This record gives sequence, C-alpha cells and structure tokens, in this order.
Amino acid sequence: MGQTLQRRLIQLVVLPVAYFLGAKASLAFAMPPDVLVMLWLPNSLLLAALLHYRLRDYGYFAAMIIVAEIAADHATFSVLEATLFGAINLIEVTLAYLLLRRWRFDPRFLVPGDIAKFLLAGPGIAALVAACLAAAVYTQARGSQSAYLDLVRVWWFSDATGLLIFTPLILGLWAVPPRFEERLPLRWFDAAVGLAAVLVLALFFMAENAVFRAIHIRPVLLFPFVIYAAARLTPPAATAVVATFAAVVLFVTRNGQQPFGDLSPSETVRQVQQLVLLMTVTSLGLSALLAQLRANTRELESRVQERTAELRLANERLQQLTITDPLTELPNRRALHALMQREIERSHRHRHNLSVIMFDLDRFKQVNDRYGHAAGDAVLRHVAEVAAAAVRGTDTVARYGGEEFVIVAPETDVNKALQQAERVRLAIAASPTQYEQQSLAITASFGVATLSAQDTDPEALVRRADAALYAAKAAGRNCVVVDPSCAPHA
Repeated sequence: MGQTLQRRLIQLVVLPVAYFLGAKASLAFAMPPDVLVMLWLPNSLLLAALLHYRLRDYGYFAAMIIVAEIAADHATFSVLEATLFGAINLIEVTLAYLLLRRWRFDPRFLVPGDIAKFLLAGPGIAALVAACLAAAVYTQARGSQSAYLDLVRVWWFSDATGLLIFTPLILGLWAVPPRFEERLPLRWFDAAVGLAAVLVLALFFMAENAVFRAIHIRPVLLFPFVIYAAARLTPPAATAVVATFAAVVLFVTRNGQQPFGDLSPSETVRQVQQLVLLMTVTSLGLSALLAQLRANTRELESRVQERTAELRLANERLQQLTITDPLTELPNRRALHALMQREIERSHRHRHNLSVIMFDLDRFKQVNDRYGHAAGDAVLRHVAEVAAAAVRGTDTVARYGGEEFVIVAPETDVNKALQQAERVRLAIAASPTQYEQQSLAITASFGVATLSAQDTDPEALVRRADAALYAAKAAGRNCVVVDPSCAPHA
C-alpha cells in the first residue's frame, strides 16, 4: 500500500471513526443538565493529525469530521447544532495548527519552549475562541441554566485539557520511539511507586464523597505520582500517566462518587477540569525540562568524549613527534635509544643475537654546498626511504643525526648483519636522488657491531659501530667494515 493511499485512509476513515468514538466517550462523561463536558477528546486527535499530516486533503478531512460530529451528537443535539459544533472544532484545531506552524513548533515536546508555544496556541488561544463560539451557539439554540461565561469557561477548560493530555500522547505514538539507550532503565523503586499509584486509584473507586472509612481521599494525592512520572518518562509517556489518572477521576465523578466532596454539578466539573489541567501542565512542563536537561547532559558528555579523544590524539601525535625525525619520518635518536635498550635486554634474556649497523653518507657536505640545503634534505629523505625498503620487517632504521643513520637488527649475527649492510649500501648507490630535474648520486659508508655478553649500554654498542664506520671512511668510503671485536666467521 502506497504512503499516499495509507495517509488518505487514515485521514478519511480511521480519524473520523476515532473522532466519533472520542466524542461519544466525552459525552458519556458529561454532567447534566446542561451537558457539561468535563474533558473533550476529539480535538486533540484532530490537532495531532494536522501536525502530523499538515493540511493535505484538508477539505475531505474536514467534511468527514463534520459527518462524524453529526453522528456522535445526534442523540443530544440537532443536525444544525452538531454541524456548527463540528465546524467550531475544526476552527479550533486549524487555528492552533496555523499558530504553531508560524511559531515553528516542534511536535516532539522536547524543550519547555515548545510546550509554552503549544499552551498558548492550543489550550490558550484556539480553545478560548472555540469556547466563545460554542457557548454562543448553545445559548442561542437551547438556552441554558448556566450563564454564558460559565459555559465559556467549562467549554474552554474541557477543550484545553483534552488538547493538553492527548495531543502529546498521540504525537508520541505517531513518532519514532526513542532509542533504547535514551530511555531511563527501570528500577525496583519504579515498580513500588506504580503499585502505590494503583492502590491510591483503588481508594478513589471505593471512596464516597472523598471519604473512605473516615479517611479523606483527595485528588491531590495523585500529584506526587504525576511528578514522579514526569521525572522518569518522556513527555508523551508522562501524559499517558496523566490520561490514566484523568480517566479514573472522570469515571468516579460521573458515577456520582463526588471525589471533591458534596458539590454542585457545575462546581464538580470545575474542580475536575482544574485538577486535570494542573496535572497536565505540571507533567508536560517538568518532563520537557528534564528531557532537555538529559539531552544537554548527553550532548555535554558527547562533547567531553569528543574533546577527550581529540586530546588523546593530540597527545599521541605530540608523543610521536618527540620520537620521530620530522625530515625523514624515521625514529629519532631518542626513540633509537629506547628501542636499543629494550632489544639489548630482550637479547640478553633470551640469548639472541643483536647487531647494529651505522652508516653515514659520503661527501654529503658537497651536496649542500653545490645544490643547497633543500637538495640535501631531498637526499636524506630519499636515502631514508631506500634504507627502510631494503631492510627486513623486523629491523628498524633510525636517523642518528645529520647524515648518520642506524639500523637495529634483532636476532641477527655478524654475518647476516654484514650481508644486510651490503644490501643497503648497494641499494643506496644504485638509487640516485631526483631533484629539480637533476640526478644526485650518493654513496654511504657502513660500520657493523654485534652485541656482546658485556654490553648493557646502547651508546657503547653504537660507539663500536661508529668506530667501524670511521674505519670504512678511512678505507676509501662506500664500503662496509665490521667492528674487530666481532669479526665475521669465515
């Protein structure tokens, strides 16, 4: 079924039927002799539908609502009266909708500002306008034992209370429910409060003239549960609790049990409406305020987590900068020292070989003097890339300083280290640096040293490799020399 067809079926069939049932239920709880409706349900459904569907198919929708009003009122009012009342209800909800749309109202009722807009547009302005019109129609058509202003007040409170309770509830049912993690977890205390609320409602059913076995059972006892529901639930869910309490109060009132004591019908209606109105406003306002606070808290926590992650990343980058050479992006001397200390300890503990290869670029100063320091930097970066590509994955190439580099080769004896150094030497010599359309050839001299049982200091091992490196320079450069204390096996 397409969305358009589904929407039309709901607007033109389901909503008029629901309107009819709501009107019949409201009239069933009306107080004689002037048919004083304590709570008018249908208009909340109409306003929720307009807020949800906007003004699509409004003409057909309005016509079906008039038909539903006539069907609901035929036993109480004439066709003309019912038609006028249906038109007045449409005027009320349409006016409220247009005001809310102009004020950019968010129907999710998540912030107190939206509740203030709703209170003013719906229960405030639109319901009052409709009450004035409906009271005039009722007075002119039938006369009344009640004064015009009394009828206006009853009609106004009836529509306002219905809008307040059921519009947020219906919109909440229409909307996508919140994610599970956004809902407050149930606690054992919630069950205890719910049980207490059920007991209080049971006392209402059993009380006569607000008294049960000499104990006064006043509707004000419901307020703590309303406040608790507002604190624990979303605005639509909190209004569902209020709707349940209101239904109980309406039932016992219409049943003649006088929950407010021995009062006249008009005064009883006034008390019922004031109670339900206060419960609804309190519930909506508090639940929206707390929902906003929870949303702000979640946003703050999210920002804190985001900032913490950014700070952690910045610290990691800073830490990386402290151990990385910015030109070649190889580990620097500080990182090399820490790595060698770990590898020396590991090699002694597991009795593994460890070799260090130190190499220096030959006649590198001539590159800087002839082509400039930018060319020298390009050569250093290129050599670093070539050396890193030529070693094994377990080896580490680090920049020791200037044009000097060190290769740390774990689990490598002097023979393999010599082969490794020769492989890197050949790779550097065979790969000139391309700089500004020039090919800059460079070679390097290598010194190799292997860890002995007495070596515990990384710098001592590096000094032996450095001494072998100077021997390679003295031997004519572009060659590999091994520290004499660890000469390779034949």
